[in-house]
Amino acid sequence: MRINLPEDKIELIRRNFNLIDSNEDKKIDEEEFRTLIRLLGQTRKEKEIDEIITQHFEDDNEEDEVNKNNEAENEIKKEEGKNESKNFFKKNTTKNIPNHERIKNLIAKLNNFKEDNKKKKDTNSLGTKEEINSELKKKKKKKHINFDTFMKIFINMYTEPISLNELIKSFEILDNEKCGYIDEDKLRYILMNCDEKLTDEDHKLFFNSLNLKDKGKIDYVLLSKKLKNMSIEGGE
Repeated sequence: MRINLPEDKIELIRRNFNLIDSNEDKKIDEEEFRTLIRLLGQTRKEKEIDEIITQHFEDDNEEDEVNKNNEAENEIKKEEGKNESKNFFKKNTTKNIPNHERIKNLIAKLNNFKEDNKKKKDTNSLGTKEEINSELKKKKKKKHINFDTFMKIFINMYTEPISLNELIKSFEILDNEKCGYIDEDKLRYILMNCDEKLTDEDHKLFFNSLNLKDKGKIDYVLLSKKLKNMSIEGGE
């Protein structure tokens, strides 16, 4: 669903984007993307978010990493060549001291490259080719995305959040006595047995964030308003 957002809403999304951007590089990674999507009122399942990330996040360019390591090898060869030349023409003079720190860094890069290759080779004994490819695809590091890219993804995946009235009606189904209240145990059961199951720890965090005075007698109209206010769509 494509939408046209007003400027004030875009600015609000931008502010949330900047808050989620932990290292302040004006980009967000996969986990920050997941958090931001939830923060913006999009209740997608984890599997759906995985598919969106796979579809829209570009893989890190492995060729760049290979090129960097090739450059590192060439640097070492150049350094070795220079030292051999100097030793050949200056047998009776003091040898030049090489830049040890630089060479150590280059060697460290090569060691990391070798370790990465070793890990990839080790995966060949873990299962079928399809299983390995599937697992590697999941673990493959993704490029971080900037705000413009995020907005393109967000506009395409956007679904209208549930309205306040619809949310209240959902709770009314649980209110058999039509008294305007539900208890924590009933709500806990619902939260822990829906498609997106919450763990006990998630449940505690959820209730603590709501700061309800009486968890045994929850005013679900007030609860609905609190839930809506936790989303940027809450004012609509």
